[in-house]
Order: sequence, then C-alpha cells, then structure tokens
Amino acid sequence: MGVVKVTVSNFHLSAPSWTPEQGKVYLQKMQALALKPSIVQLRLDAEQERQLCSAIAPRIAQINQKLASCLLQCQHCFYPQQRLSIQIFAAPFAQHLNIDGLCNLNTDPITILIDVGRIIPQHWLSAIAHEYTHAQVGIAGHHQAFRETLTHLCLGLGLTPPPHDLPESELQNWPPCQPTPDPLAFWLGTLTD
Repeated sequence: MGVVKVTVSNFHLSAPSWTPEQGKVYLQKMQALALKPSIVQLRLDAEQERQLCSAIAPRIAQINQKLASCLLQCQHCFYPQQRLSIQIFAAPFAQHLNIDGLCNLNTDPITILIDVGRIIPQHWLSAIAHEYTHAQVGIAGHHQAFRETLTHLCLGLGLTPPPHDLPESELQNWPPCQPTPDPLAFWLGTLTD
C-alpha cells in the first residue's frame, strides 16, 4: 500500500523563530530531490535570495500539506495495491526551464516537485495529476500508457480527460494549468496562495 509522505523537519516552529537559513536548508533539500540540482537553482541577487528564503520558511509546511491533500486524491483513484510510495513538495524551478512540475522516479519514495508559484492554486491538482501519472506509469514520456493512466486519473478526479485525438506531443500540457503572471512573486512572498 502506498504512502503519502510529506515530511520536512524543522518547519513546525513558532513564528518568531523562522529564519532565512531554514528556507535555504529547505531549498537545498529540494535540490537533492530534483532530477538535477540546477532545476531548483534560481538566479537571484543576494537580497532576493534572502527574501525568498525568508518567505518560504513560515509557510512551506502549510503549502506542502495542500499538495499532500491533492496527492491523496490521486492515490484514491487507484486500488490500495496500486498506490505507490510518493512524497510531494513545493519548490521554485529555474525560470528558464518553463516547467510546472516534475516526477523523479529515481528517488525512494518517488518524488513529485511542483512549482506552486507558476500555477494558480486552483490548478495545483491538475499539475499533480500529470506528475502522478508519470509515477504510475513508471517511465518518462507522454505515450499511450501515459494517456490511458492520465485519462483514468482525470475521470476519477473530476478533471477533463485528454481528448482521444490529442497528439502525444501535446499530452505534456494536460491537464491544462493556468499560469500565474509572475512565478517568482509567490516565492518572494509578494503574492500569496
């Protein structure tokens, strides 16, 4: 039976004890879970980096709990014996990559990272469903097995499934997610969820 795991220690502290260092430690943990550390490597000046790390620490546990709730919805679309051990976290991605999420099949448990700054909160479930599909299929790519699993998942979650005639090359953007106007604003704390 699969496990929904969201554990990042030291983020259950009282408000006066949050520090930018805790945000920095969190980002380092996310770099270790990414396919490559550079995916979670933002090109920021020192002041922006301090601002980002300060903004992450007090709210990352709550954000990750919201993501875990969405992940649990995905898990419930499958029989218990089909559920995988997956952990999920929010992480800011390098802007030039232009991706909303990733699924790292090489970690144990499997890791899903979502850049919640790139997607409006109402579409976080859609992004998680896409990445969860990669986990269920067990290989990268957007092929027929991916389409079938994604269709099953979308129907179970009440999301619009991909059209039958949607080319495989366009499955990478399904289900559609509405982007935010400024992905970095969320992480800098100037835009809230």
